Amino acid sequence: MTVQLTARADTPLQSRSRVRIVVVFVFAVIPLTFVGSRALGFQLSGWAWLLILAAAAPVVLTEPLHERAVRLLLPYLLFLVYAAVSLAWTDSFNDGVASLVQLIVPVLAYLVAWRIPDSTAVQERLRSIALRGLGIAVLLTILFLAGLHLRLGVPLSVRPMSISLAVLFVVATLNSPSWRRTTVLGMVAVGTAAAAGSRLSSAVLLILLLTSPSLRVRWGARLAMAAGCILLVVAVSNTPAFRNRFFFNEEATLTDVITLSDQLNTAGRRELWPELVKRCSPAAMTGLGISSSNALSVKLSGLDHPHNEYLRVYCDEGWIGSILIWWFFAWATVRSWRGALEGQDTTLHAAAGQLALALLLFAITDNPLSYTALYMAPMAVILGLSDRALLMERMSIPGAENHRAARPPLAS
Repeated sequence: MTVQLTARADTPLQSRSRVRIVVVFVFAVIPLTFVGSRALGFQLSGWAWLLILAAAAPVVLTEPLHERAVRLLLPYLLFLVYAAVSLAWTDSFNDGVASLVQLIVPVLAYLVAWRIPDSTAVQERLRSIALRGLGIAVLLTILFLAGLHLRLGVPLSVRPMSISLAVLFVVATLNSPSWRRTTVLGMVAVGTAAAAGSRLSSAVLLILLLTSPSLRVRWGARLAMAAGCILLVVAVSNTPAFRNRFFFNEEATLTDVITLSDQLNTAGRRELWPELVKRCSPAAMTGLGISSSNALSVKLSGLDHPHNEYLRVYCDEGWIGSILIWWFFAWATVRSWRGALEGQDTTLHAAAGQLALALLLFAITDNPLSYTALYMAPMAVILGLSDRALLMERMSIPGAENHRAARPPLAS
């Protein structure tokens, strides 16, 4: 099937409604990923991204695409093509096909979001859904800590859930009416991630809180909040619960965290990563093939993933795939933050920049590209809304008539 790269000045109202429903649906299914239950032999998190795929694919494949959207996606699309080619030499063909399909879902979510010309009403709807999702995450974490989920027979996935807290917090505070509200939601998200035992998610959420445009306080106040957070971390690090979770020795301190000493409990990551580098280096340029690193991680340490996205992409797609995928997300981060500083819809652009930056941070100790419904698809929606808004803002500035005439009109 050939997807025509054209655009229309207008689309039927029914089509617009379908687009908005799909965008809202991407966020509505996030809570499904919090529960580890299985249906028909498939985890609910898997069903969640399959549902997004089924909802978004018809919209993308049956309507024209805008040239600008495809150009911005080009590095990611080239990465997908190369990942598909790497199926020819991977040792994990079936898993590779499943991973490839997962990686396609964020593209569909991005292209669907691009079709919304004015996202103001949609942003408000997404903010409401994200706020409810944050409440559900808090409730499930409380049940987990109290052990009630075992009595109720509900298997919870609180560790992966902590990554989705970044999306939920950023979207829940879009156009927040008060810095107090933003602060409260931020601290709730940080506390929930800490309770779930996720160190990196807690740190990332603190960064998102301190860089949130909805905070509406001067940088001096933000630095004071950061200092308070550091003092809080120092205080918490001296508690028995913290030491038992993150250290092998009761005498260990935060210095061991900074220096990555042997006393720090990295859940097997420190031992796995050097071995992966050693095994993957002979195929540094081309990679071992998509999903090869997962099987290799199981063989080397028992971990089902490398727990480092940079290392996984390097092992699977080599330097070729690494340059393509990380260039895409690095440029997405830059243009979104630039839009937040210079554009009109500053909160939307900042949200896209925050989520792209959070992805780059999560990739240090986790594999966020595999969290399709938890993180990637919702992030792609926000990025798509932001990129669409950035182009419309640029087209509306004085003197842009020549630029506007040189390109086809935006598809709605």
